[in-house]
Amino acid sequence: MDIYLDLALTIAAGIGFIYGLFRFFRKDSPSGDSGMYLKMIVFGLGCAMLGRLYGTLMLLVKGEYYPGFNVGMLGIIGSFLFFFSANFGLADAVVDDGSPRCIKARIIALIAPLSVGALWCAIFAEYGVNELTIWVGIEALALALASYFHLKHLIMKDSGDGIIKSMHNYNLLALVYAVLCLMEVLAEGSWLPSFAPIIVCGVECVVLLAFLPVLERGVKKWKT
Repeated sequence: MDIYLDLALTIAAGIGFIYGLFRFFRKDSPSGDSGMYLKMIVFGLGCAMLGRLYGTLMLLVKGEYYPGFNVGMLGIIGSFLFFFSANFGLADAVVDDGSPRCIKARIIALIAPLSVGALWCAIFAEYGVNELTIWVGIEALALALASYFHLKHLIMKDSGDGIIKSMHNYNLLALVYAVLCLMEVLAEGSWLPSFAPIIVCGVECVVLLAFLPVLERGVKKWKT
């Protein structure tokens, strides 16, 4: 990806992270589960920022990405592990009581990780077996874990406390972001037009900037 596109992603994630630090780590910030949920998403954006920053610096110093594992990948993996932990550890136990009424949502939600797997297969078909596809596959595992709960919480019926409805827009954004993170690699492929990376990066920046404002509005509904 072009250094300017990577820099744009770094700035977008950084703005979200800094906004979250100033907005949700104050004495009057939301407390309890909703407050912890917000903080974990902020930490996730912080990981994304560091990962993108590493990529930007690598492009600046070396002129290209190392075609395999690099520290920046840990930032992307870490961000989705935070997203996964927030939904699995704080929200899912509230909305899914383990009863049969949730079986349909659990099954349909498998579409998300399967779609992530399909995108990785497309990357594999484009680039073959190499360090890039192996490490992107590891990255895809974190995306698949998080995306399962994002989709599950999009399609489940609300449990009565408003969590599902209040988190709807955030979970949708997070799903889109997961897809875009893999589309970054595909966009560099020979079968897509040269402007594809610009489109992918532009949408990613919008999503990263929208994460916390959308989530903040949702948490206010969650609290009420």
